[in-house]
Amino acid sequence: MKSHYFHITTALVFTLFACKKASQDKIDNPYDKVVIVKDISGNKDSAFSPSSIEGLHKNLFQPTCANSGCHDGTFEPDFRTVQSTYNTLVNIKPIKNDPTNPLAARVVPGNADASNILYRMTVNLGGNSGIMPLVLDPGSDFPAKKDQHLANIKKWINDGAKDFNGNPPPSVNFPPQIMGVVAYAGASLLPRGGKYEPLYASAGTSVQFWFALSDDVTAQSALTDMKINWSSDPSNYSIANEQNLVTGNKTTAGLYDANTVYGWNYTFSTAGYKTNDVIWFKISCNDGTNANYNIPNVNSMFFLKKYFALKIL
Repeated sequence: MKSHYFHITTALVFTLFACKKASQDKIDNPYDKVVIVKDISGNKDSAFSPSSIEGLHKNLFQPTCANSGCHDGTFEPDFRTVQSTYNTLVNIKPIKNDPTNPLAARVVPGNADASNILYRMTVNLGGNSGIMPLVLDPGSDFPAKKDQHLANIKKWINDGAKDFNGNPPPSVNFPPQIMGVVAYAGASLLPRGGKYEPLYASAGTSVQFWFALSDDVTAQSALTDMKINWSSDPSNYSIANEQNLVTGNKTTAGLYDANTVYGWNYTFSTAGYKTNDVIWFKISCNDGTNANYNIPNVNSMFFLKKYFALKIL
């Protein structure tokens, strides 16, 4: 009996010691104090304003645009969550633009008319880039409520395109855009093979190029570090060919047909080139924020690179 009591007592002492030791060695779980934030993108019961980014995501972008193979993370904009929607729309340069009416960003805060997203939902660009959305899931209310959905997007943008915390986005300075490229041989305006095709010039002639630019903040005449470069390869330019552009003033038709003020020029000699040679040009500039900005650049569509080119006849 005594022996049995001894064993029980020993076991209890050992257990108490072990518990005390375990308590002393216990490591706090760092996740115990984490505040779990509910993913608002999946909250179907939340009453968001239909013209807020949360309301637009819940009522339009997620059910209508984030379907399989479309804006489901396969490519931008990414409409899977409120956060990804906002971060791939506001002040983001469009991948697909309209060459006849290029817009600077998918969403330009405060300016719905300058925002590419509404343009893409109302204008058919042809091919596989028609009016968005291209595909609708069964039961989608978009056809019946299209006007209201578009009005909600427009209101959200014109109200400042506020984020999911109600904050406006930081201000941005968009890079300059080309509004026209023309060239003259003497007093004669050089022709093109088509609206976006290279200019035509004869070998051995002197060609004066003129460039028209537009910037959202800086006047064309106030742009700095204006350079021109040329190459036989549109993907490979040598610094040895870089030259300064010269200020000037000429008004003639621009890239979008309307009369445009051309503020920069350069005189180029075609001596040494032969028939069917193509010379590719680009310019670079600085608007105070976007330094050494190239037009066209690696992200430009090929039609713009052709628009800057010169072909020898």
